[in-house]
Amino acid sequence: MFSFYKQTIKDMTDHCIEENPNEACGVILGKTLLDQFKSIYTNQFSVDASSILFDSNLTDDLNLTQHDIKKIIEGFTKTVLEIDSQQIINLKTVYDSLKLVAENGGGDIASSIVRITNTAQSPYRYQMDPQEFLDADKKADQLNLSILGFYHSHTHTAAYPSDTDIRLAIESGWTDPYYILISLEDILAPEVKMYQINLDGTVIEEEYSSRDMPKKIC
Repeated sequence: MFSFYKQTIKDMTDHCIEENPNEACGVILGKTLLDQFKSIYTNQFSVDASSILFDSNLTDDLNLTQHDIKKIIEGFTKTVLEIDSQQIINLKTVYDSLKLVAENGGGDIASSIVRITNTAQSPYRYQMDPQEFLDADKKADQLNLSILGFYHSHTHTAAYPSDTDIRLAIESGWTDPYYILISLEDILAPEVKMYQINLDGTVIEEEYSSRDMPKKIC
């Protein structure tokens, strides 16, 4: 399941409240499951993981043993999984392993935001500053993160994509990332909801969880 660090949710809602009565907007950065696989692989084996793809073969391309594969999967979930040897043998590619991780509670993790200026300066719509968006994209690359989603506020309406929101998402071509809506109808208790907007205009609400930031090791 997709998850946010609690601080990330707070950062989004704080930004939206600060910009009220105008809509606020920004970019959500974090690690996809593939990003996490690469990080775990690099940390455990001290090798470059930049060339790893979804269809990379776990044994032929990455030289992983069954023990290595199980250890990597447990690195996602932070728990010891009851995985028998046949299940491990059946995992042929990185995609297969990530599918198993997702089935056991793993998912993309949203770790930070980049505030973007709403050039429309309107309570009813938003337009991300193009240069600031490009800078956010570059920042993601520099930090080895991915753009997981976009957020914006609805100052007087529910946390659901408007017809304009849907049209802009389709026209932009950015339909893989999630769209996070923060409603300020009750400004003392902002509502945060997440959606997938597809090219055919369908809107699907997605569940998410929240978690504490990992403690830094001094």
